[in-house]
Amino acid sequence: MLQLVEPEALRGTLLAWFDRCRRDLPWRRTEDPYEILVAEIMLQQTRSEVVATRYRGFLDRFPRVGALAEARVESVEAAWSGLGYYRRARNLHRAARILVERRTLPASAAEWAELPGIGAYTSALLASRCSGEASPVLDGNVERVLSRFLASAEPPRRAAARRRLLATAARLLDGSRPGDSNQALMEVGSLVCRRGAPDCGACPLAPGCLAFRSRELDPRAFPVAGPRRAREVRHCFTAVVQRGGELLLHRRPGDADWLAGRWHLPTVELASGDEPVRAAEVLGREFGGCWECDEPAVMVRHAVTYRDFLVRAAVARWRTERRPDESTGDRVPAEGSALAWFGREEIEGLPTSSLLRKTLDTVGVTLDSVGVNCADPPIHSGP
Repeated sequence: MLQLVEPEALRGTLLAWFDRCRRDLPWRRTEDPYEILVAEIMLQQTRSEVVATRYRGFLDRFPRVGALAEARVESVEAAWSGLGYYRRARNLHRAARILVERRTLPASAAEWAELPGIGAYTSALLASRCSGEASPVLDGNVERVLSRFLASAEPPRRAAARRRLLATAARLLDGSRPGDSNQALMEVGSLVCRRGAPDCGACPLAPGCLAFRSRELDPRAFPVAGPRRAREVRHCFTAVVQRGGELLLHRRPGDADWLAGRWHLPTVELASGDEPVRAAEVLGREFGGCWECDEPAVMVRHAVTYRDFLVRAAVARWRTERRPDESTGDRVPAEGSALAWFGREEIEGLPTSSLLRKTLDTVGVTLDSVGVNCADPPIHSGP
């Protein structure tokens, strides 16, 4: 009969491995709850290598929670540029204001979860690191590690499987070092129990891992895949409008289901096959003014989680319907929908997207006076 080491007996082994092998990441060198909060929000849906390039610069800009709370949200988003998923930046800004108003830090996972943008995983990790609460975490890496550890036959996102994984994570948690225990389990997933090529011989959990110890099982078969969400195809038209060394941009609404809150070229969704004249009409209704889109359009393909965007983009012309002596619009959008002209220096400080650079390159617009700061992280499959 196969004899496996129980999870409780592996707590010390797991922590000893973590002490020897953990990566030297900047957010692991601090005990400051604010700095840990910033890191954990950044790490949602973004690889640690990307976060490491942006983390210290953000903290230099906003060194304390009060500085972040007092800043304009546009400044926070600009400092976030390059990390993508800008809703996280807005949630972090709102959380900072709440913390300053309360004048106290959350003392438990339940209290952390009351803040915007903080779910079960992030609240558990913050509570374990900042408050010493023995709250187990369950992110994608931990799901993979524990699915193999248990040889779980169910997709980890199912409720029953999730409860079992969390219970096992709790059994691996060392009450004297809960934050390190959680980080150690995630680090095993990042460095050893990898998706395609697990290094089982180096894994501190191997003595208790059913997928590894059983001759009939292949660890790579776990976790069991759940049903895939059907991909959506969206058809759009984007107008590239220039004025000297400036581009006409539009700030998308904060509740948009893609590029939320980011500055982008004026874009409208259309049915497949609609002609540029139809696009001009829709642009006029959406943004106002008169549009001419008679230039040949090129196709730009863009993927966001489960959505595929087929964007036809073309150089266009736009004129406001206001009198010549009136302003064509403020820099700050009214209700998140205004158009505004921006040059290179200004665009570099805006929250944008990689789709902006991709569109300009595809259309063939190469303006030396226009530069774009839009290094988005790779697309992830998370929510």
